[in-house]
Amino acid sequence: MALLRRKRNLVDFEVQTSLLRRMVLQWVMFLIVNAIALYGWTFLIGGAEEPVGGHMTQFVQLYLPVLLVSLALLPVFLLDAAKLSNRFVGPILRVRRALAEAAAGDSVKPLHFRENDFWRSLADDLNSVLKLKSETSTPATETNAP
Repeated sequence: MALLRRKRNLVDFEVQTSLLRRMVLQWVMFLIVNAIALYGWTFLIGGAEEPVGGHMTQFVQLYLPVLLVSLALLPVFLLDAAKLSNRFVGPILRVRRALAEAAAGDSVKPLHFRENDFWRSLADDLNSVLKLKSETSTPATETNAP
């Protein structure tokens, strides 16, 4: 079976951007805490008699490359998170659409999620419920023999 490729990484803007904002906030907090810890470390190993500006210069010389690499990797992490979140947001979005169609009285095609999506059994469960609903809502035709 051919692997179906996603065309968009953000299918549920509200959920996925909330997740990405949270990741950026955590990344910023991580960098701040690490910068404070590393500055404290350079202060301890540099000696208390050196002026604060000297410690800051040493800190920047030592750790600016690490900060730049971390900054360069942030978009890669966010894109990966968007792709990963698509594996659970996409199926839920499709289930919501199918439920809305069913509630409107429309016929719903059976759901089939991509092979690497999460909650694949959810599609099977919904398909079973929709099949049961269609079987019970279809009136049985009776034939009367003379």
